Amino acid sequence: MTLQQNRPAGSTAHWDDVEVGDAVHLRRNGRLEHAGRVDDRTANGAVVWVVSGHGHRQLFHVDDGFELAVAGPEEAGHAAH
Repeated sequence: MTLQQNRPAGSTAHWDDVEVGDAVHLRRNGRLEHAGRVDDRTANGAVVWVVSGHGHRQLFHVDDGFELAVAGPEEAGHAAH
C-alpha cells in the first residue's frame, strides 16, 4: 500500500515513507516548486527522484530545504514555474 493511499492529499509526508508511484508536491518557503510522481528512492528515503507531468526527472535530497507533501493523483504534474 502506498503512502498516497494512507494519507490524505496535501498532507506533509515523512521522506522515508514515500513510495515509488506516489504523487507528490515539493514546496520551499510555502511556494510549490516541483510536482510529479516518485520514480525511485533510496532505501532510507533521504533521496527521491520525481518525474514531472512533462517527463522531467529530478533528484531531491531531504536536506535540500523542501517540504514533501502527498498530492492528489490529478495534481501530480502541476507546479508553478
